[in-house]
Parts: sequence; C-alpha cells; structure tokens
Amino acid sequence: MVERGHRDGVAPDEWVAAEFAKVRRLYDEMGMGERAAIEYFNGPHTIHGVGTFEFLRQQLRWPPK
Repeated sequence: MVERGHRDGVAPDEWVAAEFAKVRRLYDEMGMGERAAIEYFNGPHTIHGVGTFEFLRQQLRWPPK
C-alpha cells in the first residue's frame, strides 16, 4: 500500500506512479494484483491513512467500522 500526497516533495507524482506500476505489474503476473494499491491525496508528505486502513480491512478481513 502506497500513500502519495500530491504536494510531497520527495519525488514527483509521475516518478512514484512509474515505480508503483512496476510493482503492480509484478503482483499482477503473480496473480495477486489486489495486494498492491496506491492512494493519491491532496496533501504533503504525511500519513493519510484513509485508503490504507480500508486496504488493511480488506486484506486482513477486519470487520467494517
């Protein structure tokens, strides 16, 4: 799970997306593409948590809120 803030100064969105695409393709080829996800949000380098917690609920089969 990758969280990506559009105003994150670590790297441009395009670079992050390109690197994530490599990982996602590998996961797809191994038959587990649903185990790789990226969430973009309008913010800086921070823990956003929204998509990540939903991803964890789905992957770990946590009960819904």
